Amino acid sequence: MKFRSGFVAIVGRPNVGKSTLLNKLVGQKIAITSPVAQTTRHRIKGVLTRTNGQVVFLDTPGFSKPLDHLGTLLTREGEAALSEADAVLFVVDGSNPPGKGDEWIAEQLKQAKKFVVVAVN
Repeated sequence: MKFRSGFVAIVGRPNVGKSTLLNKLVGQKIAITSPVAQTTRHRIKGVLTRTNGQVVFLDTPGFSKPLDHLGTLLTREGEAALSEADAVLFVVDGSNPPGKGDEWIAEQLKQAKKFVVVAVN
């Protein structure tokens, strides 16, 4: 049986353009975008439907090693999206070299054992 649908988690550090990318992928503004970190606090689902299949994108809050209670809650949202996803779109900031935050996310993705595509914004 060929699968014609799947879930793709969009993950990355805060403010790398995950929500903007989701809006572009689905062709409408469904996620709030802002230069302020932690604008996205819950997973947002965006559906892209084509004649040959359907993709449900899961926009996540900025994924980072939690430093406080809010950070822990936001990281749990990202972890939940990873557990639901069939694949992952890892968005990185192309204007800066990869940092410790990106390395931490890459390690989480390695442990999740999902198919990962890196998108440089």
